Amino acid sequence: MSESDLWFETEWLIVRRFEERDVQDILEYSQHEPSDEHRRRNVGWELTEDGVRQWWTPMVAMKPEEAIQWLSLVIELTAERRVIGNIGFNAKRIGGAFQGQIGWILGKRDEGNGYVTQAATALLDHLFDSVGFHRVYAMTSPDNRRSWQLMERLGMRREAHFIKNCYHDSGWTDEYVYAILAEEWHRLRQGSGVRFSGPPPTA
Repeated sequence: MSESDLWFETEWLIVRRFEERDVQDILEYSQHEPSDEHRRRNVGWELTEDGVRQWWTPMVAMKPEEAIQWLSLVIELTAERRVIGNIGFNAKRIGGAFQGQIGWILGKRDEGNGYVTQAATALLDHLFDSVGFHRVYAMTSPDNRRSWQLMERLGMRREAHFIKNCYHDSGWTDEYVYAILAEEWHRLRQGSGVRFSGPPPTA
């Protein structure tokens, strides 16, 4: 696969690889209050320019099948040419196919507009149709209602509710696991007529 395979356009967004020009936008949407535990736990980089570059740069040329740990893509709001969040996945080859986890972060100012739904739909199309995923799952805490309701809108089903299996600064917390199979995703998408993936535009 070429690097350009990870470029998806939706009605409002471009989902793509990290570029140097994204550093300031990433720093902006990564800012959070100390009490914003969901965002704090999912920002994997130090909140400095060098911290962003150090975390993001290794993924620029990473192939999807090499994403054993994680591969993140930025979510750019097309009309403003502004990066508002990120979405990513990991990939583990099992039985000749892949399965893995997806996850996302969106800046607080851009929540509630359907952006992650579009970005996740584009990414799931690619993982199931092009990479050869068999199953995709996602995890979140029960009190992160925005996240698990989004998973349900995507057609994912709740497969597990783990009791106090995660430990954070606030103590032990529960966790939901949602998942969807390739055949379930294709059944949901059949007849929708909407395809979000595509190559980057030529100059």
